[in-house]
Amino acid sequence: MKLLDKKNMAMFIVFGLSFIIGLVFLVVPFTSDMPDGLEKVSENTVGFLKRNDVKSQPHEPMPDYRAPGLKNKFDIERYAAVIGVCIVFGITIFAGYLLKKRRKNV
Repeated sequence: MKLLDKKNMAMFIVFGLSFIIGLVFLVVPFTSDMPDGLEKVSENTVGFLKRNDVKSQPHEPMPDYRAPGLKNKFDIERYAAVIGVCIVFGITIFAGYLLKKRRKNV
């Protein structure tokens, strides 16, 4: 007997993804605007952020983790987080598909 059939698995994925996206919308407003540890060290200790050798590239899809085209900072952070969740979810599903396919061939 299988633990999760295809219908139950689809429902699990839909509800799980909905829960994560809802959690993102609730948690993002409480994130800090302070720089993270790597950014702080690069500014104070190493100093490579003060030099001009680290610049944003014009072809970046989401420069500085922001969604282009949105003006409100509150919405920008939320949608950037949702896009990130969807990208990670898609990569995970693709990796699972490849592993399943490889397992069948062995």
